[in-house]
Amino acid sequence: MLIDTISLDLLKNTAQWQEHGNFVLHDSFFMLKDFKFQEREFLMPTQPYLLREGRVVYVRRGWADYSFDLVDYHFVAGDIVIFHAETLIEKRELSPDFEIDAFTFVNTAPATSNFTCVHPDETRRRTIEAHIALLWELVRQEPFPTECVTLQTQSMLTYVATLETKQETAHTRSRKDETLRRFISLVSRHAGQERNIGYYADRLCLAPHYLSTLIKQSSGATPMQWINKTAIKEIKVWLAYSDETTAQIADRMKFPCPSSLTKFFKRETGMTPTEYKKRRLENLDITT
Repeated sequence: MLIDTISLDLLKNTAQWQEHGNFVLHDSFFMLKDFKFQEREFLMPTQPYLLREGRVVYVRRGWADYSFDLVDYHFVAGDIVIFHAETLIEKRELSPDFEIDAFTFVNTAPATSNFTCVHPDETRRRTIEAHIALLWELVRQEPFPTECVTLQTQSMLTYVATLETKQETAHTRSRKDETLRRFISLVSRHAGQERNIGYYADRLCLAPHYLSTLIKQSSGATPMQWINKTAIKEIKVWLAYSDETTAQIADRMKFPCPSSLTKFFKRETGMTPTEYKKRRLENLDITT
């Protein structure tokens, strides 16, 4: 079983989280309000994390640098961010005053992209804050109003989707940029099991050589570099946050055998899966 690190930390360290903001935790749902995220250090730099459910984050103050599915992003106050389940996350840097509202949601339909970021104007920002305020009132009621919370969450997602559409219309992407976006979205969802350029070329209705040229020109990296980096990060997540053996991970990720996974991992990282787990245990207190 793969652990969702944020949910696990909330359950194990409730009192510590309460020191840095307000939150509600109910079964598989949690919501943070006016939360000073800089104070929590469990999201360590260079260590990838894989979300098990979707998240909506509204940046109230400060800024943050994160990597989502290997792409770096800079967030500022006023940004509304949505990332769906199975998004790979890496923390880079946060400003001392970084503060957020956030809540989880369950994907109700396949997402066209794992990640969305919108920077609304002041009027639409007030609408977003009104959505969040209503949701905050709902989640604190007893008994927990599951249906109302679900409907309010979906209302928020729908509203942000309309803002995203307007934002994309105002900033038309080039064909190269659009291909890169779609390629990265596919890789983030399938690199754990599909590590052949032909698979992605077929999904994008492009010849493998042409896809390789477009991705290299747009990103400076080859498709195989994107695929391998994503696969490595997924392996790291399973090694760090699951109780599965290397053999089980190899089977899950469709490697021919455990030694193939070990060889691939060492080629890309310079260490074996066992060495990676050992170094991580030596440098992190995984009980917090």
